[in-house]
Amino acid sequence: MKTFQYEECQVIQTTQEGKEYFEYRIQLNRPDVERYFSMPSEEAARYNHWQEAGLTDFIRNQAEGSKIQEIQIENGTLIVTGIDGGVLYQQVLEWIRDHYADKEMHITRMFGSYILLQRLDGRLQAVKATPIPIKYCPLMIQLLKEVGGKVAEELIDSLKDATEEVQSKLMCQLIDEVVIAGGYFDDQRPLNSCESNVLFGASEIMSSAFFSTLLDGAVIVSNNLGTIITTSQTNTQGAVKRMTGLFYTSPSKRIMETASTEDIVPIFPHTARIDQVEGVRKAISMGMQNIAVSVASKENHLLEALSAMEKEETTLYKFGLCTTGIDEETAKIMARHADIVWSCASKQVKDHIEPNAIAQVGMKIPVHVMTQKGWYLVKNHLKKTYDSAGLGEVVPAKGAIKPILLNDNGTLKIIQKNEAEPCTDCPSPCI
Repeated sequence: MKTFQYEECQVIQTTQEGKEYFEYRIQLNRPDVERYFSMPSEEAARYNHWQEAGLTDFIRNQAEGSKIQEIQIENGTLIVTGIDGGVLYQQVLEWIRDHYADKEMHITRMFGSYILLQRLDGRLQAVKATPIPIKYCPLMIQLLKEVGGKVAEELIDSLKDATEEVQSKLMCQLIDEVVIAGGYFDDQRPLNSCESNVLFGASEIMSSAFFSTLLDGAVIVSNNLGTIITTSQTNTQGAVKRMTGLFYTSPSKRIMETASTEDIVPIFPHTARIDQVEGVRKAISMGMQNIAVSVASKENHLLEALSAMEKEETTLYKFGLCTTGIDEETAKIMARHADIVWSCASKQVKDHIEPNAIAQVGMKIPVHVMTQKGWYLVKNHLKKTYDSAGLGEVVPAKGAIKPILLNDNGTLKIIQKNEAEPCTDCPSPCI
């Protein structure tokens, strides 16, 4: 018996009476919608199996004339068996990607609301959104005003007293008219950019680190690509554009090919799975030593497993994102293992992460620096963004003397925590 791995496919080959038999095992991608949406179990099952439906028949039709004997899905794994496999496993992976692309599905997040997207009747559209859990966020209001239009105005008004049903409907409209129409899920979009989307986002810090040759690779996620490894300032910024959280996505052959030309490495090029641990494992196997990795929302618990992957020759810079609504256990894991944390509108970040931070960037929606490694990248980004005068005197520390770095009309202002005024324009309520 011979076993080997080809991308997402485990291939098992045996020889009996002079004939070669094969078995392909491919872990399929499932959205696990119950993690993000409250719905009856029957409805969740329909969404979770929607893309798989018809897959075995699709492969049988495509493989007509081949020596495939059996195709089945067992516990989320596609199992294909037959005789004289040759390189048929490559074709099976292509067929899976084609099928999933035709039944495209994504889960994204905006302003704390999870949104489910599906391709129905040939059109990608938002079909379900959870209510926005906060009443006010300065960044949310700013972005909605930049977007403009009737839906953005109505969504701002809905934060005051609208029903959950109205909010969900408006959020779906916003995703359709701004995010989808804006090309964020367009598989013909470019994957390189020199443009910063926000002043102090995760991709901006990573891009600055690439510019300063501090990183070999970054393990991030991207629409239609899943977990990827970026390798430069421009493909890191281009791969994410202005993303606000991605928790499930579907593959596209076209953009996978674009990724290859841009020196981006998709970890799961036929299923677009999101698995940051596997992404880091791949980066290490490629010989990368200085690696940034981001995890979001509920997946921040993976920071503990990522820490365990650090060896003497491997440095991981761990970014904790999209923290609104995380539970206490996840926050405690982040406090122990993250290097940089974005606060969003999280009560648990305020309670467990802010007191343990050694530096802070911003006041309204602060970025918390947890370690000297984190400060190394943050300081580099600050030097690239501002006049670096005074940065050399900053000493990261917890407590009352913790340095807080602020944007003051385009210049960098440095104060200590005990000098900071209470924030009067912060997200509320924090959850």
